[in-house]
Amino acid sequence: MKKILFFAIFAFAAACSPATKITRSWTSPDKYGGGYSNLYVAAIIGDVTKRQTIEDDVRSKLSTLGIRSTTSSATIRPNFWMSTDLDKNAMMNIVNQNGQDGIMTMTLIDVQDEQRYIPGAMMMGGPMMMGGGWGMGGNFGGHWGMNHGMMMTPGHIVNDRKYFIEINMYDVKSELLVWSAQSKTLNPTSMEKFSSEFAQVVLERMLEEGVIRKQ
Repeated sequence: MKKILFFAIFAFAAACSPATKITRSWTSPDKYGGGYSNLYVAAIIGDVTKRQTIEDDVRSKLSTLGIRSTTSSATIRPNFWMSTDLDKNAMMNIVNQNGQDGIMTMTLIDVQDEQRYIPGAMMMGGPMMMGGGWGMGGNFGGHWGMNHGMMMTPGHIVNDRKYFIEINMYDVKSELLVWSAQSKTLNPTSMEKFSSEFAQVVLERMLEEGVIRKQ
């Protein structure tokens, strides 16, 4: 009974936990100690719609922290990141015009597909769970009361898809990398849910590590 309850609680907690997690992070000793408070946000991906969705979610959550930000979607032409003549100076001119002190970039670096086997589990239901007058002794009534409500669910194979994103923060003045992290997202159910959760998880880590400063 206790074991079944444990697995039920574990399954519920797993379902409620975020699909996105930070797997590693690094902070430069040259990072601005006060935390950055005016960011240029750029998702470096070719799909314009997805880029704008991610950038807008990051910008929205930064705003709730009192941190100003500008997105690449709002300031540069759609094909800028895919251009063969990408001009760093043109990029920095845009950043400097908006008074940013940090540049936050997000890049999809890998997608992995995996299969895993989920073993069957003993499930409890019926009379024992109802607590009603079944015998529990060494007789047929006791045996039936203990086992009638138990059944084994079959095992099955699930296909997992994992998305890995690299998040970098650059200091505008020095143009040096001052913070870097990698996130892993397991089986996102939709672009909207993924984007919102991704922004929340990443910004929480950036706050914890003093990369950004809540106003």
